[in-house]
Amino acid sequence: MNENRLKFLIVGVGNVFRGDDSVGILIARFLRRYCFADNVKIIGLDLSFDELIEIWGNFEVVILIDAIDLDEKPGTIYRFEPTSEALPAEVRFFSTHTLGLAEYIEIGKAIKALPMKLIIYGIVGENFGIGAPISDEVKSSCRKVIQKIVEELGTR
Repeated sequence: MNENRLKFLIVGVGNVFRGDDSVGILIARFLRRYCFADNVKIIGLDLSFDELIEIWGNFEVVILIDAIDLDEKPGTIYRFEPTSEALPAEVRFFSTHTLGLAEYIEIGKAIKALPMKLIIYGIVGENFGIGAPISDEVKSSCRKVIQKIVEELGTR
């Protein structure tokens, strides 16, 4: 591996059994089909952020994909960089855990364990029930987010 290249970690967050909450996991699975250089690691995270917070500081750029619960049209895509700007207060990452993504970012900041650059793609969902299907609007947004991530990787 060329040591001068940035190390990327792409993390799909969600729960495959909860409809639109699966979007991050599904995008990570799709991206694994690409033949990225060895400086790109792709994982799906469906249980806990504890392991993630231990490893994400080992990467220069971390891209997270997660469903968000926001009073906007389902499928709307947001891009945040919480290492350089505060997350908007109205954004709620869907989580079935006690702590969600926003809380783990704050923990990462407090213990100085964030990557150099953290990018979050949040996709507004509407179906989060157990066994619910992923909505058509969120499915449609997957293609756009995949293209944006490929562009992020291509510009490095």
